[in-house]
Amino acid sequence: MNGLLKSLIVKTSILFAAAFIAWAGNAQSNTNPALFNLSPETVEYVGGFRIPLSTKGESRIAYSQGVFALRPNKNAFFIVGHAHHQAIAELEIPELSKSKTISDWNFATFNQPFSLIIPRASSGNPQKINRITGMKEIEEQLIVNGMEYYDGDANVRDTTLIVREADHLERSKIDGFFQLQGAAHASGWISEIPALWRKELNSEYLVGNASALPINSRLSIGPTAFTAHFFGVLNGEEKSGLILTNSLMDFSLKHPIAPDQYNKSLKNNLWTELSAAHYGFIIPNTSSYLVVGKSGGHNSGIGYKITQDNGRLCGGPCSVKAGDNYNYFWLFDVADFVSVKAGEKQPYQPRPYQFGFFDTVNTSSYIIGADYHKDTGLLYVVYSGEDKYQSQYEAAPVVRVYKIRGK
Repeated sequence: MNGLLKSLIVKTSILFAAAFIAWAGNAQSNTNPALFNLSPETVEYVGGFRIPLSTKGESRIAYSQGVFALRPNKNAFFIVGHAHHQAIAELEIPELSKSKTISDWNFATFNQPFSLIIPRASSGNPQKINRITGMKEIEEQLIVNGMEYYDGDANVRDTTLIVREADHLERSKIDGFFQLQGAAHASGWISEIPALWRKELNSEYLVGNASALPINSRLSIGPTAFTAHFFGVLNGEEKSGLILTNSLMDFSLKHPIAPDQYNKSLKNNLWTELSAAHYGFIIPNTSSYLVVGKSGGHNSGIGYKITQDNGRLCGGPCSVKAGDNYNYFWLFDVADFVSVKAGEKQPYQPRPYQFGFFDTVNTSSYIIGADYHKDTGLLYVVYSGEDKYQSQYEAAPVVRVYKIRGK
């Protein structure tokens, strides 16, 4: 792996090089042996693969938002297709390739075609959920989290569907909507809590979310972590109802993870209006919660509907300098979650002990999804629209795989 936390410098103007170098140096390193520190020694790029662009079933992979879930006992994964369709397919993972030329990579192959899920909810869809935001297979059932894309009233509480037969997406019964107690703050990614932390956190699964969709008033202004108790709704008897959650880390407009979201001061290097997290998980045998996503505006600041330095007129918030956007990571100490659970800290008090560029390869594409395989220690990361070889009209995401070397 070349240039971890440094290679982004080559993709930005020389004018900003000094600022990026200083920022990477400010990503604090913690020497506590129970904590994971992201570095070239702890994260190894092991290769990538492609996803076929052709229509299969009720969707195709073009314009995917990247929601991705590994199958726990199979060499396969689920992924959500075109944003307009919100259909889910299962594909087989091919042999990985480390070639620098994406057209040389192997294709994943379909095990199950794209199938529409939301319109088949047993309760109907009274709150107009239209975006899938997270998935996890548990006991051969696929938990699917979702949101309304533009919930202007911030009053939507439906969050979750259960595909009862993960092996049969096309014909499976689909129960829900259920309601995660944490609502939009919780209805994103789903990850398994390692055995080391299950007793202290009193759960086997975490759910989280961040600023990936509009309407800040309904969102956490920073990545979240909630314990979630799914087993009560996996018995097939429940068709809807509340899924209990417990807040371990959560933010709001009143208590954001960092002030100055538009970075007018040019001192906010943690989280801005352009930040978005797409996946978070506790690294086994460590005290570390790793969150990956993207960020921007840390060096040039952010404007609203401005014209950037490259002449582009923005439709909303954007960085003053067009190149001031990048893949990013945040690392939190799980011990802070335990303190929150014990009432010793508030959910808005945890702060990352390390953060910075997640840029392990020379790519201008952004992270849009991920999942971690606890048995192999591999983190699968989805990058948007990087495969431009299949069609001159549409691009497909690619998947890169990293070996996470915990304690």
